[in-house]
Amino acid sequence: MLNCPVCDNEKWLKAYKIGQWAIDECVVCGFAKINPMPTQESRPEFFTNDNIVKRKIKKFSALQRFSRVMKRVSNKVLRRGKSEIFYKELLSCLFPGAKILDVGCGDGSFLALASKKFICSGIEISGHLANLAKAREGINIKLGNFLEADFVGEKYDGITLISLLEHLTDPAGTFQKCFDLLNDKGVLLVKTVNYGCANRKIKKENWTGFRPPDHVVYFDASNLKRMLEKIGFKKVEPSSWIFNDNMYCTAWRLK
Repeated sequence: MLNCPVCDNEKWLKAYKIGQWAIDECVVCGFAKINPMPTQESRPEFFTNDNIVKRKIKKFSALQRFSRVMKRVSNKVLRRGKSEIFYKELLSCLFPGAKILDVGCGDGSFLALASKKFICSGIEISGHLANLAKAREGINIKLGNFLEADFVGEKYDGITLISLLEHLTDPAGTFQKCFDLLNDKGVLLVKTVNYGCANRKIKKENWTGFRPPDHVVYFDASNLKRMLEKIGFKKVEPSSWIFNDNMYCTAWRLK
């Protein structure tokens, strides 16, 4: 990734240093990426069960652990977990019986919820997580790399990328394939870390969104909208709060 995938600029600013990785930021649009960038071929190994477990037992500071616990408690009380948020958004955008594809579907927990109203499919690069998803009833799961997978003859009314974008070495290619797989008036729903949030600017290298080489690319609301519109999406509406480490975005394929 020599040029910025958002604005094609060639100049990068080394904004942060985290372990062996630098966080390079585009001087024009603010898109950021880790350097060195892992190869696409290395990603399936990265998401094996053993490596997933290793990352889950990563040590956090006392403040980070407290913050994560409080966030989980708050989400449970307010019933605003990722799956519930996306399910409600799909209900507001699409008719019952619409065809949904969840890219990076993990263990299939979101699709299990969405299958109450929609025809659900998912694709997952991790064999371990794909097997967990396949054990659920009422959903169709593909194992593999989304960019390499065969979807000949398949179209969808809605595609979701839930906490996936930050893991992708080719975000533009992924968005383009999503666009190609959507029916007219189809919707793309995205959740990703918010590089534009105040927490990142305050905490700097200690921001919880920085997890190289797990998280490899970072968007703010402006450059995410710019990339999606560049591909052809309409009514692109990022939603972010200044102190929220995450943001959501809705984008439509319209004639």
